[in-house]
Amino acid sequence: MTQPTTGIWFIGAMGGIATTVSVGLASLKQKLSDEAGLVSGLPRFQQLKLVDWSAFTVGGHEIRDTTYAAEARVLHEKSGVFESDRLQKVQPALDEFSRNVRMGTLINVGATIEALAGEPARKTRGERPAAAIERISADLADFRSRHKLEHVIVVNVSSTEPPVQDEARNLTWGTLKQQLDRDAASPVPASSIYAVASMLSGCDYVNFTPSAGSDLPALEELALERGALHVGRDGKTGETLMKAVLAPMFAARNLHVMSWVGHNISEIWTARSWTTPSTRPIRSARKITC
Repeated sequence: MTQPTTGIWFIGAMGGIATTVSVGLASLKQKLSDEAGLVSGLPRFQQLKLVDWSAFTVGGHEIRDTTYAAEARVLHEKSGVFESDRLQKVQPALDEFSRNVRMGTLINVGATIEALAGEPARKTRGERPAAAIERISADLADFRSRHKLEHVIVVNVSSTEPPVQDEARNLTWGTLKQQLDRDAASPVPASSIYAVASMLSGCDYVNFTPSAGSDLPALEELALERGALHVGRDGKTGETLMKAVLAPMFAARNLHVMSWVGHNISEIWTARSWTTPSTRPIRSARKITC
């Protein structure tokens, strides 16, 4: 088998998105699946001479105690996402990917996400941000070294964090760097901690979530200083993609949407409106924490 040259390092390594990607990659490597649904598989991309699927391997950070094979079985049993025979065929690859996963950080992830953490991750509570960055950077360096990788791309697909503190948006990299080395609470969330570690480790950083990630002035400054590539602030795949496509169509067709409901892992907001006798609209909302 060809030696992988590019590592994909998932933050939220064994969540639904990363698990699905890992099963898909293992399937493509074994030619159990074609490239349907992959934009890179379109004819106009062939001239780019993209690397073969065998060039990729997977690792990541996760706060739960689980494996790719276990999470893939859950998706199969609860949602019918994968065929059972495929999971049997790709399990050796999933086991290999699972061996590359390391413990993540709980810094400012929020109570809902922290409740998912296993005992090993909970032991990191109170960890200095600088210490977390050092540990994450060491994990990335080990991953690159063990697999002799030319390139590592860190992709954040973890659960969405609470909004970042306003303080964090007013800091320069020099000031933030000093604060990260203190024992006091970090002004930035875990997604930004991972982004800092990625940049300092010479990795690219892709934020596929609405979390802050690298979208802070201080991290923009760090990226320019290190020559680091960082992109993204929420990927559109399932529900979000459909909304992005359907909403303009509804407006263009002069269709009036009576109700639009969205579900997220952490919170669901339900809203209602009615008209008083004075015809002034009144709105109320309640939050349901999942």
